[in-house]
Amino acid sequence: MITRRQLLAASAALPIAGHVAAAAPASDVLRFVFSRPHDNPRTQWLIRVYTQLTSELGLGFDFVEVPPKRATAMVLTGEVDGELGRTFDYQLLYPSLVRVPEPNNAVRFAAYATRPGLRFDTWQALRAGGIQCEYRLGIVELEHMLLRELPARQVSTIATIAQGVKKLQLGRTDLYFDVEEAVSDYLYFLGAEQRKAASAMRQAGVLLATTGHAYLNSSRAALAGPMAVGLARLKRQGDVQRHLLASLAAYKARL
Repeated sequence: MITRRQLLAASAALPIAGHVAAAAPASDVLRFVFSRPHDNPRTQWLIRVYTQLTSELGLGFDFVEVPPKRATAMVLTGEVDGELGRTFDYQLLYPSLVRVPEPNNAVRFAAYATRPGLRFDTWQALRAGGIQCEYRLGIVELEHMLLRELPARQVSTIATIAQGVKKLQLGRTDLYFDVEEAVSDYLYFLGAEQRKAASAMRQAGVLLATTGHAYLNSSRAALAGPMAVGLARLKRQGDVQRHLLASLAAYKARL
């Protein structure tokens, strides 16, 4: 868990990353998309990590901000070179993409509830109970799981975590599904009054524990190995954790 002391210590680290102007020719600049907005601290973290990583490989880096579904489409067509983070099994959904073997981080998909006693145990129990479930748009893994396991009438979508939390609080949905890390960040960065209002929400179960990886268009397949080796080295050096702390601290400071 990231502590306040760690955030403060990192606050003077790297400036907030944005579109990176690369000195290399366009063919030597890797263009990446991600399923979260540009100003999200986890996006900023991966931008920092992959800017360093591509630079050490003699390449430039550029981040392109588009909606999550558009992001995947752009990687598939080669309009951009890769996606900064998707789960290990994402390749099963899009087999033409090339997974960088070294993971960015651990990822858990979780269910959240405000109703006392409600838990995610089995899909069968959710079906039988007519439980109304919701997930955030752009999380393709959740979309496939929920629509595969539940009738369409029991599944809805929202655009932001804030909307998902609000609908739970209002009783308009029973379970909200998202990435545990994203929900934890959202709650951590809330103001005291907002955090108190959201205190009734609790984790009601974990659907899947996996790892997050960068993915490349097949035209860049040869880079997967060198990127994995470089990413593992950045982890050992402590750079990946340093970039995470700096990104979280910068976001906290902006709030």
